[in-house]
Amino acid sequence: MSAIIQCIHYTGQKSQQLRNVPFIYPSIVWVQTGVKKLQWQNDWININPKNWLLTPGHSQQTFINQPSQAIFSSLQLCFLTKPTTELINRSHRHASCHTTPDYLFDPAGEYLFMNLVNMPKSLPRNVQECMVNALFEYLANMGKLHLLFSSQDLSWRDKLAALFRQQPSEHHSIESVCQHFGLSKSTLIRRLREESTQFREVLAELRMGYALTLLQQQHYTQLDLAQLCGYQSETRFAQRFKKQFGLSLKEYQQTINS
Repeated sequence: MSAIIQCIHYTGQKSQQLRNVPFIYPSIVWVQTGVKKLQWQNDWININPKNWLLTPGHSQQTFINQPSQAIFSSLQLCFLTKPTTELINRSHRHASCHTTPDYLFDPAGEYLFMNLVNMPKSLPRNVQECMVNALFEYLANMGKLHLLFSSQDLSWRDKLAALFRQQPSEHHSIESVCQHFGLSKSTLIRRLREESTQFREVLAELRMGYALTLLQQQHYTQLDLAQLCGYQSETRFAQRFKKQFGLSLKEYQQTINS
């Protein structure tokens, strides 16, 4: 049974200054300990344990994770399913002039969030969907759901990300992907161009996000991590990681374990 949410736990023991961090899926980030200083337009927003960061899918964020008493900890709840158009429209109707991506949640929001974090994977899919929809309903009533989802329709970026997510380490060529979807190469390129993206950009975005997730689970050598993320060249992977996040793999690992 395919998952409809993913929960990722991020930690750090030193300040983590990261740029262009890809959020593949619409996500709610809840800082448990410390502060996430988010760069927003020409300012910085403090995301602390009292407010959530709401970020849409296929977006990139620049931030600094600052520990409190040598610990930074956050939960990222990723949504692999979408709400109905009616809920998105309701969210627009309830929206206020407050347009920043932070949201000061209440006990009801906390309850619904933690229900999903602790939701058994063995639950039937329709039951899981009801629990996710309860949070969607809550966010729509608060006028915040549209900050996560601009449309109910699946984009081609969504479709590619879902395919790549199944096997990030595999060699994904544009020809094999076109065959999978039954499209010509020119058609896929055109449809991605209409969404202001490219095939390699979506693949690299997925792999870099996957690299951060893996690094939170255990220590990997640079070679092992490169191969798990689908890179044949260790050097090329290291260069991409540094270009993407603004710090090297070793520098990032040092922020996780002091």
